[in-house]
Amino acid sequence: MKLVAQDLSFSYDGASALWENVSLSVTTGEIFSILGANGAGKSTLLRCLIGFLPPRSGRVWIEDDDGTVYDAQEDARAFARRIGYVPQMQNTSYAFTVRDYVVMGRAPYLRTFQKPGAKDYALTDEVLHEMGIYDIRERSINTLSGGQQRQAAIARAIVQEPQLILMDEPTNHLDYGNQFRVVEMIRRLSARGMAVLLTTHMPDQAIYLGGQAGIVTEGTLIVGNARDVITEERLRALYHMNVQMVYVPEAGRKLCIPGEPAS
Repeated sequence: MKLVAQDLSFSYDGASALWENVSLSVTTGEIFSILGANGAGKSTLLRCLIGFLPPRSGRVWIEDDDGTVYDAQEDARAFARRIGYVPQMQNTSYAFTVRDYVVMGRAPYLRTFQKPGAKDYALTDEVLHEMGIYDIRERSINTLSGGQQRQAAIARAIVQEPQLILMDEPTNHLDYGNQFRVVEMIRRLSARGMAVLLTTHMPDQAIYLGGQAGIVTEGTLIVGNARDVITEERLRALYHMNVQMVYVPEAGRKLCIPGEPAS
């Protein structure tokens, strides 16, 4: 399976482009991290990639292994079934338990009015364990902290068993330990053959995950291997910080060390 975006541009006012000439692809088992400053259009790009927002120009499609192509706009239902999505904010009006909230991810596999079965709940429990929230499975989703709600939202997307999962800043609101658990979950999803595309404000996470990366800058997306695309020069320009990338032997990779704000 492959998700492809070709020559995308987007505008909220129909005149000035938020970004343009954006092309990327992510294939089964790959990880693609997108970085960018606040307001650069990372979340908007994700919404275009999943078909929520129509681009001003360009096209998005999924190509199955058998060559079947599903266009994000023309084949919206078939396209959406193959994608799991975790937005930045998750508003829940009803007091579902965490377990019932997460098992809703199985909805694409159920008939109208059909209830989840034992296998659906078994998968749900497995994912809740992996996300570290099994012990709070009977609590109301509305009583959880922002970070716990974030973990539940990610768990719900995973139990859908999509071919591709898109996550908008999946470690936002999480403490340090849970940030690492989510990053490790992303690596496990990739190892299982799922394609993962995420946005992040943490360059170190993108470097750790490896794979591909894109930086939204100057109205377009620079794409390439994460270790090649994420450079000191680009990070300094992006975040207006005197960032240094230092190789740490104990970590086996470069880490970002921020300095004083650039003048």
